[in-house]
Amino acid sequence: MTSGEIECSNTLEDALDQALPSQAFVYRPMRQRVYSLLLGAGGGGASGGPVVQEWFVHSGNPLRHPDLVRPLPMNVPGGTPSLKVLWLSQEPGIQARRMDTLLACLDLSSSREELQAVESRFQALCCLLTYLFVQVDTLSLEDLHAFIAQALCLQGKSLGQLMDLQLEHVDPRAVQLGSLLVRGLSMLVLVNSACGFPWSSSDFMPWNVFDGKLFHEKYLQSERGYTAEVLVEQDRSRLTRFHDLKSIVCKACVREDRRIVSRQHWRPHHSGRWERQGSGSHRTNSGHSRSGRRQHWRDQGPGSRQREPDRWRRHSPSSGHPDEKEKQQPISLSP
Repeated sequence: MTSGEIECSNTLEDALDQALPSQAFVYRPMRQRVYSLLLGAGGGGASGGPVVQEWFVHSGNPLRHPDLVRPLPMNVPGGTPSLKVLWLSQEPGIQARRMDTLLACLDLSSSREELQAVESRFQALCCLLTYLFVQVDTLSLEDLHAFIAQALCLQGKSLGQLMDLQLEHVDPRAVQLGSLLVRGLSMLVLVNSACGFPWSSSDFMPWNVFDGKLFHEKYLQSERGYTAEVLVEQDRSRLTRFHDLKSIVCKACVREDRRIVSRQHWRPHHSGRWERQGSGSHRTNSGHSRSGRRQHWRDQGPGSRQREPDRWRRHSPSSGHPDEKEKQQPISLSP
């Protein structure tokens, strides 16, 4: 808070897979709203307020200079409470105000009722999945099934069972999706603490809601078209929760003008990994509707610095094979 600086100098991403954005960009709007809460947005909207230096690694960013990012104003029902109120107040109803502020940081205030109807241990995960699927149009129904199924099945797995899991193969996209979700969980720690802890932190600690190998198994099964019954391992109570959580996330996304569809409905020439029929793109930092006045996450650029356009160009026959790109590496930076 005093230096106006934040860093995330490691990530696990495939720089050649242009269908998935870097976590640095996916969670930037969330961070910007937290900056607004902690530092103030200023009177000039997104162009006002203090500048925060972000040292976030992503493809094409050698971390020689920080991205200069300003706070993003947010709309909290009843007005944004002060930090003194959020952190110290014991007044009746303060937890509801904290939750309202948290949902505003995720830009999900319009879906408050649906998301708060979820049982507490899955509420944070549902909010994160909704945020993630609203931000990234290249996530499909199969991806959602895998995320939810692994969270439900994890509850009944012992350490030995998780260690004994054997995967037929490793899919790079599944690895990046898992990394993207875990980074989102760390962002929830930031948001939850800034808002005065409306959630119990244990509800979204990675070891309680995510296991990489289990997710990989569910991802591979979902990609093959396995039914929900198989994904939740024929457990009737899990199946009920699976459909409940899926319905809540999908409804919340529809409220944000995002319809989650199966990869089978994507344009075939994009190999099911680029964009959906009639899809929009990443929302802009304005937080407005996902239509018209927004640009794709590839066009946001790394903060205030000039980006390298070739780094974000989609691979196509006209642009050459990815191996012919100058000095591109498949992993931007590993832990």
